[in-house]
Amino acid sequence: MDISKYKGIYLQEARTHLAEIESGLLSLEKDPSQKDVLDALFRHYHSIKGMSASMGYTPVMRLAHAEEDLLDKLRSGKLSLNSSMATALLKCLDALRELTDRVERDEPLDVEITPLIDELTASVVGGSAPAATQPPAASVAPQPKTEALRLSEVMKVEGSVFDDLLATVGDLFMALSSFKALSHSSRSIEIKEGVHVLGKSISTIHKNILSARMLPLEDLIAGLPRVVRDLTSGSGKEVSLTSEGMDISLDRAILEGLASPLVHIIRNAVDHGIESAQERVECGKLSVGAIKIKAYTRRDRAVIEISDDGRGINRERLRKKAAERGLSAERLASMPDRELLKLVCMPGLSTADKVTGTSGRGVGMDVVKDSVEALGGALGIESAEGKGTKIIMELPRTTSITKVLIVSIGPEQFLLPISKIERVIETGKDDIGGGVFSFEGVQVPVVPLAELFGIAEKARPGATLILVDAGPILGAGQHLAALKVDDFGDEIDAYVKPLLPPISKLWGATGLTIMGDGRPVFLLDVQQIISKAAGA
Repeated sequence: MDISKYKGIYLQEARTHLAEIESGLLSLEKDPSQKDVLDALFRHYHSIKGMSASMGYTPVMRLAHAEEDLLDKLRSGKLSLNSSMATALLKCLDALRELTDRVERDEPLDVEITPLIDELTASVVGGSAPAATQPPAASVAPQPKTEALRLSEVMKVEGSVFDDLLATVGDLFMALSSFKALSHSSRSIEIKEGVHVLGKSISTIHKNILSARMLPLEDLIAGLPRVVRDLTSGSGKEVSLTSEGMDISLDRAILEGLASPLVHIIRNAVDHGIESAQERVECGKLSVGAIKIKAYTRRDRAVIEISDDGRGINRERLRKKAAERGLSAERLASMPDRELLKLVCMPGLSTADKVTGTSGRGVGMDVVKDSVEALGGALGIESAEGKGTKIIMELPRTTSITKVLIVSIGPEQFLLPISKIERVIETGKDDIGGGVFSFEGVQVPVVPLAELFGIAEKARPGATLILVDAGPILGAGQHLAALKVDDFGDEIDAYVKPLLPPISKLWGATGLTIMGDGRPVFLLDVQQIISKAAGA
């Protein structure tokens, strides 16, 4: 694993610990009886030791370990702090700071720290450090505290600060929209140019804020191996977890929203999907089950697939459980496979034979679906009996400011996310037959938005089709759908606000924006619209 990308985090955390250590040592020197300070110092040294070991910074780890040992003896009462110990600890602290600076400057850490450790040991026994038998490879002797103070290039900022900044940028975007509307009626070239420059500056600020909020998916899944280990403990199952594409970055808010769904999916894979080692061998499989998390980008969206090589979803059992929940046998018998699999997300439905400590209470996949859709994403399920199951999540990579296309349906205007649009096509109504449109040899289902929303469409000879990426909704091999609208307008950057009560559950919309003239316009939920049109 490439650890260089974690260097900034290491430096930030290390310097925080070092600052706390200096404060603690100075306080302890005045009053050695402070047990809480001793405990805190021990934890700080222990943290630096562990962080440095994981990053491969051996000299830092060794020096912190020596100081940790001394603090442990002070905590246990085996030693009492004296002035020589305090001096030695502070010298070692300065050396740790110098080593940390070397890390920041990408300088080698081939330094000899043994003299400092010897001095630390000598301070305990009351002697002096032995003379060095050879000159050190490089000096890390602490410098007197008379040089200019220097701040770290890495700053620690609360996530809420970025949230507030994004909200402010959103207000700027709405104000900019109003200025643009006014500039259209102005004949002043200076005003038009000023609005253009202002728009570019706001976009740059927004881009930089989003960049600061982006985190690799690897940060989120780091704890999943432990989850798998705990779930399989005592179950008679062996499971290996692998991942691919975890360097893809998403907005922190998206990652936080994914944490619970990911655990739900892994839990279902272990409990319902992966068979026991004995059962797998009897089925001709390897005794160790496999779960793989794969991530990749599609346009500017992230796709995350979680697949297992377990038993897959039993269709007959699924139909039986769905019938118990009130679905008719006739409907279940004629239901296409992709729609049948989506019943897994039906609230309260579980195909488990028994309730376990892991799952089986009918709570899980419905929560996953709701969570993914709340993030502006879509959920898909593929499964082959006896071979395994794949859960597909398609998600936006960022939040708030969205590039959108203005579309008209009758007298109403709506917004569609540009990230979902593949093509805009003007065609004749005769080219749409049987609810499908032929595009590059593919039969694309047409969704008439006017009919779906109950809006009278404009009388016109042709039709405007917005070809959108339907994600995993339509099943494997079918990723396009055509939204039929009356007209389309400009592409704009919109600050999309989430829907709040009493319209938070409004069907077909995922947010709204305020246009330059003050009108509220809804951002359409493409996944929800296509799902309803497909009868899913």
